[in-house]
Amino acid sequence: MTHIEASHSDAGTAYAAVDRHRLDDYQAYLYRTRDFGKTWQRVSNGIPVGSFLNCVREDPARKGLLYACTEKGVYTSFNDGDDWQPLQLNLPVTSVRDLVVHENDLVIATFGRSFWILDDVTPLRQIDSHVAAADTWLFRPQTAVRMRPGSDQGTPVPMDESLAPNPPEGAVLDYFLKDRASSPIQLEVFDSEGKLVRRFASDDVVHKTNPNDVPIQMEWVRDPKPPVAEAGMHRFVWDLRYALPKSVRSSFWGPAGPLAVPGNYNVKLSANGKSSTQPLTIKLDPRVKTPQDALVRQFGLASRIAARLGEVSLALQQVGDLRKQIDARKKDTTDSADLQKALRGLEEKVEAAVEPDSDADFGLFGLASPGKEHEPLPKVAGALTRLLLIVDSSDMGPAADAAMACERWEEAAQETLARWSAFQKDDLAAVNALLEKAKLKMLVISPVIHDLPAAR
Repeated sequence: MTHIEASHSDAGTAYAAVDRHRLDDYQAYLYRTRDFGKTWQRVSNGIPVGSFLNCVREDPARKGLLYACTEKGVYTSFNDGDDWQPLQLNLPVTSVRDLVVHENDLVIATFGRSFWILDDVTPLRQIDSHVAAADTWLFRPQTAVRMRPGSDQGTPVPMDESLAPNPPEGAVLDYFLKDRASSPIQLEVFDSEGKLVRRFASDDVVHKTNPNDVPIQMEWVRDPKPPVAEAGMHRFVWDLRYALPKSVRSSFWGPAGPLAVPGNYNVKLSANGKSSTQPLTIKLDPRVKTPQDALVRQFGLASRIAARLGEVSLALQQVGDLRKQIDARKKDTTDSADLQKALRGLEEKVEAAVEPDSDADFGLFGLASPGKEHEPLPKVAGALTRLLLIVDSSDMGPAADAAMACERWEEAAQETLARWSAFQKDDLAAVNALLEKAKLKMLVISPVIHDLPAAR
């Protein structure tokens, strides 16, 4: 007898693993009793000869879900041992000596191949006949813990060192597609009031980091990936963040969207004309004792800053687009001194919106208080970016000085955006009237999103 496992769910049930390989018998001997050991039944169907047993474990959360450690890998049974199938995934073919189910993870000990961990076995606990018969299935996600990544700023470990990836950070969303989706699939997250928090689609074109923008090897950069629409089991991880406005430029060092507040949410999968919804609970890092109302205030302030940053970033894109249009019109109007003069005057006012003198008072972390005169769009965008990073830097309510700085820069942003709107209404309209009179193409300001949406 190698190992006996008493059932977690039934007092009279136990499982026994028997190893006879030292007697040149390499069969898988696995037995089950349901009458306190009076009788035993062999239950090893599906485990091939050569994969002799080292141990057997029952999942503590689901009755009848078993794991078998064999000489050639791990096997699992969903029907209390009647049938077995391999649970190999990326595990090398190796001797597995023992395993333990630690909360939601499966931890195995191998002979010579170190410890291996299967993160989040929640789908295994939910697989049944309904899942097997479904064309599309979204598994109920495990409770997500709002934890921040390490911030030691250390040098990444060299790639030639033995290591394994850390567990995913965020909400793990598992889903199954019987067939490849005929159209893009969608994963959507809603808050408790039904408001959309985040939407991901399999046809999303996500941001890719420019190698020249980061001082480390690209092997350490984890760019986001869209959901997969191919047939089979898939896992997607939501980082618990709201999306930044699309106009905000994505970067490796840039800000991320506001973190979702701990609470209840819903996840919706839409694929092949069908949809399914599952509840999701987000809990705060148990080491953090910040009250919920402080986190709500932090989220509210971060959301306001992000929204304002989106408006300013869009205005900056419009400025860039307008500059190109003005250059083109100047080439088209070389024979008209009046139009040339009007375009040069307009160009000067556009430049004044992005490069005027500023008497801003610089403070901590290079963040300045707004000056007495209006601030240029780039300076406002930079200040809002740094403020978003500061407000989002820890699980705490916004400090008084941060809240005050946000208020001042929001006012400065409103003033700057108001000037930009007035410029379009008055100055730009006047020049366009001249261009229209000359039957030339007018200058147009429209939403211009040059960068991909921030997907961090």
